Amino acid sequence: MDSSTTANSFLKPPILDGMNYALWKTMMRYTIKSMDVRAWKIILTGWTPPKMLDQEGEYILKPEATWTVEETQSSSYNVKAINAIFSSVDMRIFGHIADCTVAKDAWKTLQEHCEETDSVRRTRLRFLNTKFENLRMDENETIADYDKRLKEIATEAFALGGSISSENMVNKVLRSLPRRFNGKIWALEKVKDT
Repeated sequence: MDSSTTANSFLKPPILDGMNYALWKTMMRYTIKSMDVRAWKIILTGWTPPKMLDQEGEYILKPEATWTVEETQSSSYNVKAINAIFSSVDMRIFGHIADCTVAKDAWKTLQEHCEETDSVRRTRLRFLNTKFENLRMDENETIADYDKRLKEIATEAFALGGSISSENMVNKVLRSLPRRFNGKIWALEKVKDT
């Protein structure tokens, strides 16, 4: 595997299944930006297919074959963004955006479908805080695996507008260590203090 293949594998967001929207949204934002910042700008500002006046003075869609270089370029940013969105949702979620031709519309539809109202978001943040506080390290779990579970909760909280500080994360790890580790840490601290 060459280095370009390895580098690109880190850009792939998880498949949106409706339950992981906060994580998906955060990763997708940077995935699209890494493809082309102008594609992300299309999601923010939108894109309108080029139009022209017909013989009756009405605006109609301009045939693609007659688009200018600028119109074609703008369209390509929209296509990059919408392709990234389409290819990162499961089939059930895809049904909600299948008829979208503008990346901003697909993004907004997913946001409305998957992101909750403020009151629901606050409830989810309270739930995540409770989940964080109640999370315990399993006897056979490594510290790295436990830390990964904590970071998943912190990432989801961040995506919902909350935060769990690094200090709280470290304290949580130290408080949650099974007795087999606590004794060793206590012994190390005692040696360090002398």
